[in-house]
Amino acid sequence: MPKKRPYEKKAFESTGEPADVSANLYLSMLTSPAWRELTARQQILYLYCKAQYYAEKKKPVKDNPLSFSMNQAKWREQYGLYKVNDEKSFYRDMSELILKGFVSCLMSGANTRQKSIYAFSIKWQKYGTPDFEILPSEMTAAMLKKFIKK
Repeated sequence: MPKKRPYEKKAFESTGEPADVSANLYLSMLTSPAWRELTARQQILYLYCKAQYYAEKKKPVKDNPLSFSMNQAKWREQYGLYKVNDEKSFYRDMSELILKGFVSCLMSGANTRQKSIYAFSIKWQKYGTPDFEILPSEMTAAMLKKFIKK
C-alpha cells in the first residue's frame, strides 16, 4: 500500500512553518443548535482550545487522549484572548462551552492553583434533546459553586 502524503498547507491557511497545527471544524458542528447558541467570543475560545489540543504533543491526562490544558498564560498571554483583570469573561465563556456539551472539565485548578484540565466532548450532538445532560463531575469548581447556590 503506498504511503499517504501529508496534507500540504495552502498559502491562505498557514505561514507554512513545520510546527504549525490545524484545528478541523465540520459543518455539522457549525450548524448545530449548541454552536449557534454560543457567542462569537465563545466560538473563538473553542477554536483556540482545538488549536491547544493539537499543539500539545503530550496530553495532560495520559489515559484521556481528548484532554488539553488551558491556563491564563495561554488564553491571556500566548493567545491574547482576554485582557488582564478579565478572568471572569474567560471562565464565563469556558462554562458555556461546558454547558453546551463541547468541553468537559477533568480537573479544576481553582482550588489547587494548578492548570485546569479539560477534554473535548460529543455531548453537543444531543444538545436540546431529552438525552442531553451535563454532570457535576464535568463542571469547574466555580460552576459547581454557582449551581449549588441555586
